[in-house]
Amino acid sequence: MTRVCSCNNGTKSKLPIVQKIKKKYAKRFRKPIEVFLFHAVTEEYDEKQNMLIDWSQTEDFKKHIHVLKRRYTFVSLEEVYRKLNSRIPRWRRYAALTCDDGFSSVLDVLPFLAKEGIPVTLFINPKYLDGVSHREGYAENQQYITHDQLWALTSPLLTVGMHGYEHDDSTKKTAEEFCRSVEKCKELLQSHPRFVPYYAYTGGRHSDLTQQILHHKGIIPLMVRGKSNTKYYGAIERRPIDSYYWEKTLSLIGLSNEK
Repeated sequence: MTRVCSCNNGTKSKLPIVQKIKKKYAKRFRKPIEVFLFHAVTEEYDEKQNMLIDWSQTEDFKKHIHVLKRRYTFVSLEEVYRKLNSRIPRWRRYAALTCDDGFSSVLDVLPFLAKEGIPVTLFINPKYLDGVSHREGYAENQQYITHDQLWALTSPLLTVGMHGYEHDDSTKKTAEEFCRSVEKCKELLQSHPRFVPYYAYTGGRHSDLTQQILHHKGIIPLMVRGKSNTKYYGAIERRPIDSYYWEKTLSLIGLSNEK
């Protein structure tokens, strides 16, 4: 059975009822998948070590995770990618957790996440793994995880992805410069036993060119446009859950009344 509709040119086209059924089916039986993002987590805020928009207080972070865990089943980022590329119905609400930049404070929350059974992917800028190099324009005393600390993390609940060699704007690079940054980042991280070929854009900034380059290299891009994921359309979307964004993200995913 089809429905006939008139077009502007006076001709008629058929809009199959099956399209409406598929859309309704997808909405009901293919639940959107959320991918959440956090940065630094410490007991107290220190303006010399943290940026307010990239920070959460430790107990608040744990409460936020418990709120999310009541709604979502947390899986690895790799599992998210597989599910987004599958036609199998999704009856549950799935989510994944990611952490950008590689601040040393992540070492303090990993035991909590492991206890909760929550996988996490760390997106790293390897330039700062030496414990000496400093990120320009950020808190002056921010501490990053070191190479030895990162390589000591081998839990099956943890994976390591790329965040660019250094924390800068990908869209301001030429194609050659961006390629060099990606290759250098990959070269320094791929020997990690939990490495995965995923790339989180710094600040979510990307372009058609950067997308083409990553796809050509077989790397999965991640963005931060505050959207859910229903299928894989060339990138995985994320939402921030740092305290600065927490209330907004709760509202967007329909959990405004949760505490």
